[in-house]
Amino acid sequence: MTIIPQTSPVSSWLWPFRKSTSSTEGDKSDSDDDRWQRERAFEIADSLECGMAREIATDFMQPMRRGNKLRKFQVARSEDKLQYRLFSDKGNFLMYAKTDIAARRVGFYLYGPSEKDNKLFNPERPSFTMTWNEDKTDWRLAQETCERCLFSPKQLTCSCLGKQQVAWIRHERKAVGDGIFNSMEIHIPGLYEDGCRVVWCPLLGRGDLSVPVDSSHESHRIVTRQPSWNDEVESLVLDFKGRDVMSSAKNFQLVLPQRPEHVLCQYGKIGQSTFGLDFKYPLSTIQAFGISLSTLFWT
Repeated sequence: MTIIPQTSPVSSWLWPFRKSTSSTEGDKSDSDDDRWQRERAFEIADSLECGMAREIATDFMQPMRRGNKLRKFQVARSEDKLQYRLFSDKGNFLMYAKTDIAARRVGFYLYGPSEKDNKLFNPERPSFTMTWNEDKTDWRLAQETCERCLFSPKQLTCSCLGKQQVAWIRHERKAVGDGIFNSMEIHIPGLYEDGCRVVWCPLLGRGDLSVPVDSSHESHRIVTRQPSWNDEVESLVLDFKGRDVMSSAKNFQLVLPQRPEHVLCQYGKIGQSTFGLDFKYPLSTIQAFGISLSTLFWT
């Protein structure tokens, strides 16, 4: 069911990423991986000199700064609907994603194949991956290099135990009025009182993010805001504040269950192949981007 928006003017925001580099200690017994790490280090150093090196993956895991306003981004979709690019509202490239339908996987990269710094793009080395089940109802977003296991020998990392979990997403279709809308239940790692993120590493004794959220605050539960049925237009409607949004089955808004009127994230079609992605604390860039791309089968 297509969701029709109610709109208001758009504002813009410049993404405040910091520039930094990182190195990792690979498995000494894995010569191919070792060689790749060394070669990449030289490539990053060369890109630094040219002013084109990008942020480390952890930067995309940081939640938005606390604030009342939604931070605005744009998602550009390719003609085949399998490739996506995330931009700041000023048009700065942030992240590239490619869908592999056969493998039931989306790979997320800090570099894109058509960007100026494309020599650092490696299609075999995504920074994050998102997979889905056969029914396309359960989606799992993971970071390929766990923050907790970053400097551990390969055999002592969580890479064989599901990797560092970033988000779990459950899709369900619900009836509202005379329409059907696609709903989501989302679990993400929580935040400590000092603002530090919970690192959801299997080796730290944490179970799967899909388990029910308890009162420990180690994980957060986020849900879709339910649209209302409008008899006049005979469709479901949502109020997308700050966006001139077109009708689309992929349009959604996310809220906390205890604060259903407080929008944390909204995703809406703003062009033939362009979507507005707006979000705020406690969501991070990769979580919002991943959640938005989990709608790729929605019709």
